[in-house]
Amino acid sequence: MQIFWLELNKLKYEDFLNYLKNFLQQENKEQKIIFTPNPEILLKTLEDKEFKDLLQKADFLTIDGIWIYIWAQILENKKNIFFEILLLPYYFFNLFFRRKYLYKKYWERICGSDLTNDLVKFSEKNNIKITILDPYYPLDLKKVEAQKNFRKNLKKVFPNLDFDFFIYKKEEKEEIIKKICSSKSKILFATLWMKSQEKAVVEIMKKCPNLKLGLWVGSSFDYFVWFQKRAPKIFRSLGLEWLYRLITWPQKLKRLKRLYNAIFVFIWKVLVYKK
Repeated sequence: MQIFWLELNKLKYEDFLNYLKNFLQQENKEQKIIFTPNPEILLKTLEDKEFKDLLQKADFLTIDGIWIYIWAQILENKKNIFFEILLLPYYFFNLFFRRKYLYKKYWERICGSDLTNDLVKFSEKNNIKITILDPYYPLDLKKVEAQKNFRKNLKKVFPNLDFDFFIYKKEEKEEIIKKICSSKSKILFATLWMKSQEKAVVEIMKKCPNLKLGLWVGSSFDYFVWFQKRAPKIFRSLGLEWLYRLITWPQKLKRLKRLYNAIFVFIWKVLVYKK
C-alpha cells in the first residue's frame, strides 16, 4: 500500500516478530533494515527528497502511528474531498472503537516500543549481542544524567543482556562505527532524531557486515531505564499515548505543533494526495 509514493508493508505483528527471530538465528550475511514511519515522518518526505530516499532503503516500512488508519480509510473510498471530509467522524469512530476491525481489514500496527521490547528479550534469551545508539543532547540535563546510568539501569531489567551503548557524537562517529564493526553485535537500535537516525542506520549497516538487523526505535529504551514512563495500556489501546505524555511531562507542550501536524495537516495532505 502506498502513501506519498512510499510503499508500506502490510504485516501482522506476531508473524513479523517470528520472521525476525528466525532471521537473526540464520547463519548468513544477509541484512535487514526496518523503519517505522509515523505521520510526522511521512509529511517530511513531501518536502525532503533525501529523507524519502533514505526511507526507501529500508527492507521493511511498517506503521507506528494510529492516524495512518485514517489515511487507509480515505484512500480506500472513491469519494471526492467534500464527501471524505463529511466521513471523517465515521473514520475517527472506527479508529477509536473498531480498532480490531481496522487491523483485520488493513494491517496490524507495528509499535516500535513493543518490537524493541520483544527483540531485546529474545536477544537476552539467545545470547545475541545488540548495539544501542543514543543522541548527544548536552542541553537536556535529565537526559545526560539518564545516559550516565543507562547501562546500570538497563542491566536491572535485562541482567543477562550483552550490549554496547554509544552516545552518538558527530566528532566521534568514525570511532563508534569502528567499534561496532569489530564487535559481535547483530542488532543495531538507533534512538536518534528524525532523519539522523535513518542516516546512521543505513551508513552503519553498510559498513558493518556483522550486523544483521538495523532499526530505529525512538524513545523505546527510555521506558526500560525509567527516563520516561510509558502510557498505561488504556491510553495505548486508544492511541492516546501523546496525551499521557503531555499530562505527565508538561515540558513537552512544545510538541503540540508536531501533534497538530501529525493529525490535522497529515489528514489534509492525504486528502490532497488522493485527489
